[in-house]
Amino acid sequence: MPLNSLNFQDLSLFELALTHSSCSKDNPQQLNNERLEFYGDAVLKLIFSKYLFYKFPDSDEGVLTRYRARLISDALLADIAHEIGVDNQIKVGSSLAGKPKLPASVIGDSLEAIIGAVYIDKGFDAAENFVLLAWEPHIENAIRDAIEKDYKSLLQEKIQRDHDNPPDYKTLGSSGPDHNKEFEVGVYAGDKLLGQASGKSKKEAGQNAAKVALESLNGA
Repeated sequence: MPLNSLNFQDLSLFELALTHSSCSKDNPQQLNNERLEFYGDAVLKLIFSKYLFYKFPDSDEGVLTRYRARLISDALLADIAHEIGVDNQIKVGSSLAGKPKLPASVIGDSLEAIIGAVYIDKGFDAAENFVLLAWEPHIENAIRDAIEKDYKSLLQEKIQRDHDNPPDYKTLGSSGPDHNKEFEVGVYAGDKLLGQASGKSKKEAGQNAAKVALESLNGA
């Protein structure tokens, strides 16, 4: 969604959302986007709280919180801001003007400020539509990453209750041609094999092995 499709009724809000706080250091009278960023952060959390609440009716608060954290992470905010051209329109002060590339935090914060500005200018529905459309290509992967990360973190929590050391992941083998390899990974507590699984990468195989181990330990 290009930014010019937002059609702000109050263009000054849009301009303010793209004015970084470094501008105020050059000119103390210059307003900046920090207050809009604060507002947009809250609106973004509400949008994804609503989305996840209805998308996953059987998930508990802890799971929904982890999904939301991944969806509003600084890294994802910066990526989406770059995709829709936010970084090309941010007004910065002299302290940042000479840099070849703006910090990811500056770009992501400006996107939050835009979300706050859309909410003020057009209301919740417009802000929600803007966010879900901009995030749409990333939602599935972000939630999958959160789920996969949970398997490893949950297994680590469970193992470290009874052992001093975290679980150990070992590559047991690989098969297939170089362009389509399959890896086999085992996860151990000490010398005990807790679970093993395969995947298209060692990372994926390790995540799958952690899932198998958790299911085994939980009696699934």
